[in-house]
Amino acid sequence: MELTLAPNPMYDHSQTLIINKVATLIGENGSGKSTILQSIFEDRIASGQQRDYRVVCFSSGQNESFSKGFSLYVKRLKNTQSSEQVYAYFYDKSWSKTLIFLATTLMKTGKVRGFLVDKGYTAESQDGWKDDVHSRLTMKFRIKNEYVRQIHNALKREESGEINTLRQSVFHRNLANFVEQTVDSSYEFSSSIRQRSIVLHPYQFNEIHFLSNLFDDPTREEPKPEVYRELPAVDFFTQAARTDDFFDRSNVLLTFKGDLDLDDLSDGEYQLLFLYALIDLFDAPNTLFLFDEADSHLHYKNVEKLWSLLHSIEGHAITTTHLLDSISAKENRIEHLKVVEQGRINEDNKIKQLISRLSVLSRAKSVEFEVCGKLPNIALLDDYNDWIIFTKLASRAGLDVNRLATVHAMKKSSSYASASETFGKGKIDWLHGLSKIESPLVTTQIFLICDRDEAALDWNAANGVQVNGQVYRELLNAIQWPRGTRVSPYLLAWKRREIKNYLLSHTALSHHNVLTQINNPDIAQRNHLQPNNPCDNDDIRRLNAKGVIDPLINTEGIGLDIDKLQAYIDLIPPAEISEDITNMYQFIEEKLR
Repeated sequence: MELTLAPNPMYDHSQTLIINKVATLIGENGSGKSTILQSIFEDRIASGQQRDYRVVCFSSGQNESFSKGFSLYVKRLKNTQSSEQVYAYFYDKSWSKTLIFLATTLMKTGKVRGFLVDKGYTAESQDGWKDDVHSRLTMKFRIKNEYVRQIHNALKREESGEINTLRQSVFHRNLANFVEQTVDSSYEFSSSIRQRSIVLHPYQFNEIHFLSNLFDDPTREEPKPEVYRELPAVDFFTQAARTDDFFDRSNVLLTFKGDLDLDDLSDGEYQLLFLYALIDLFDAPNTLFLFDEADSHLHYKNVEKLWSLLHSIEGHAITTTHLLDSISAKENRIEHLKVVEQGRINEDNKIKQLISRLSVLSRAKSVEFEVCGKLPNIALLDDYNDWIIFTKLASRAGLDVNRLATVHAMKKSSSYASASETFGKGKIDWLHGLSKIESPLVTTQIFLICDRDEAALDWNAANGVQVNGQVYRELLNAIQWPRGTRVSPYLLAWKRREIKNYLLSHTALSHHNVLTQINNPDIAQRNHLQPNNPCDNDDIRRLNAKGVIDPLINTEGIGLDIDKLQAYIDLIPPAEISEDITNMYQFIEEKLR
């Protein structure tokens, strides 16, 4: 599902969000996660029939912004005389008991009914109808004088020939049916009903005929949209209890077998039942769930159940979370996680941003491994920017870098400072840490791409990038990967000192009038940079070129400037790009097939 997000109070631009079943927003408090959900919700209310999906929003806490907007929306729906489909819903904990009751009553094969039966909290009737025989909802009900006066006024207008009045609205007809079955079969709205307690049983509730806004209006010409599930009973309760005009939703009692109260369940069971109810009642191909910290209060085992549920729904979901257990859940792959900063979904340096955001959470030392264990293919480099430079050089050389899209770059030092150290040891040690993560490991290919620095190395003659040596093979083979996984690590290295040496170009440096800083007496003249020649020689390989290259691609206070880097690389003729870049690309691309 591709969603165009409207501007929000923290980010005054539209943005596109691609939802692969579930999109989970990650960010520190105040980053704008809830703001994004709110903008989606408000846009759906305002857009009406311009959108072909229904939004269902849940917040684990009080959210006045959502609640106020939804109350105004429901009030408009309730008072309209013409039928209108409900496109957006918002529920907080005050709705939990009502929705759980509706779910076990209406959705007999749903997850709420299955949970209650499995736990022994209720049982099903044996008469073929499979009604819930123990659950019951006790609530306060009333009809105010003000509503009675509105009905009287509507009746007078009908006597004058008016057709579309409040008395003919779907809401009023459902209210009349409800009162007839549960309160007073002879009631005709001639007077108010003082607040009284009523008890609803599933078998009794199923006898009430609720009309649907969408399907019971004979004047409606639109065909029945298959993407929506009919929810007339839910729509009725949502409108009747939203402003507590008829039902006091905060003063509701839901009991099960043996008078067990819903409030007696653990916070985790309570929350899970509420989420099950929302899925049972609303899930359909064109339903978009907005869940704000739905995993709060859940035990880690129930966290896994939640994410398994969300990834199995017919519709789509956008969620927010602070829990590392949620982020590391096996169903949440890296493409599902979205970093939010100041109301903007930031995909730049995503892995770096994720690790930074999650480092404040519990088990902080393992955060890096939890995130990286979700990556199918990893490139460990001495700096995040090395991958950017490499892919831009490869693209300039005419290679299709889109084939490397599944590779995620990670910064990890090689820890090589002298000949007495083992080359690439820092990256190899990191692999040992990754192999010990508790979460499922989906990684299959890991490319350890090291700066050569001063190391004397032997490269595989067949590919030109893989480092040979028995000591390295033994170190990689010593890693004990979790049973059932197939992880292939490769120790690779640039033949030049580092990636920036591959930016040395006769043409580009001449354009910037700094060629003589490289072509100087310190380098043999035969090894000077030449036009249309990559100049793959030992002098260029060993040169420390940062002092020349950095001013051309960096911006003070920022570091690597992507625009300046691209402009510089555009100056390099493909003939001046080293074959080492092509060899590295071809090695990685082949392993990804």
